Amino acid sequence: MQWIEISIVCERVATDEVTTLFDDYTDNGIIEEDVEDQPNLIKLTMYADPSLDMDMIKADLEKRLTEDNIKIISIDTDILDESTWLNSWQQYIEPTEILPNIVIKPAWQEYDNADNKTIIEIDSDISFGTGSHETTRTCAELLKVYSEYMNLDKVTCLDIGTGTGILLLVAAHLGIKKLVGIDIEEYAANQAKINCENNQIRAEIICGDLDTDFNEIAQLIVANLTVDPLKILLPQIGRKLDDQGILIISGIIDDRYDEIMPYIKKDWHIIEERVAGSWHTFALKKR
Repeated sequence: MQWIEISIVCERVATDEVTTLFDDYTDNGIIEEDVEDQPNLIKLTMYADPSLDMDMIKADLEKRLTEDNIKIISIDTDILDESTWLNSWQQYIEPTEILPNIVIKPAWQEYDNADNKTIIEIDSDISFGTGSHETTRTCAELLKVYSEYMNLDKVTCLDIGTGTGILLLVAAHLGIKKLVGIDIEEYAANQAKINCENNQIRAEIICGDLDTDFNEIAQLIVANLTVDPLKILLPQIGRKLDDQGILIISGIIDDRYDEIMPYIKKDWHIIEERVAGSWHTFALKKR
């Protein structure tokens, strides 16, 4: 199999907007790379199905970026075979200590566990969530903080947009017994199931819609998404969260901070906010 590779170099503040545009063409995740000696720039790379028209994708992206007044430095395209595609992104993924003594290890990487840390092994053929992103780390940090105040035998932890299931696996190692992950993408739900099984963690993984396919009440919900889905999902999440429960949200970049705040303040109390790089993560309670 082959893949279409499209790389865009743009201003870092436009990351959220560009990745949102990429979502129309790929379910395979996005690589983010720093640009040497250019801290305000970032290189974003996606991989699309080769049955699509590469020139059409490039033209459409250029048009929409221009319409949205997003300045790009370059946009490049290529065709890669399967082995080159795998090597092109797996090389960037390294073991990450997501919390003290808890390490996320990609299945294809070696790790010298001389300090006897807890290892969570993540395999991912088509989804790149492996714990290194600022939003994943800060969500894990807040999971740890607020789970310590709960009776973990009676807590349901719901991970919305679970992806590779990393945050569910972290929650399990924090002592939470009932774990549920939901994702609208079948490939992501399947990947989360595989990773839970490989780490011998019992979790319910749902491929479906939050509003109709999760019919319980959770005491702890985490939603590491982006601004657009959060704007849609926040009212639904309120109906799925216990009145005394905690919601952790992330995926909010500096440039869209003011845009999401009215949606948060309408129905939620902000308990805590953490900032890592350009990203904001919140712990919220219902009003």
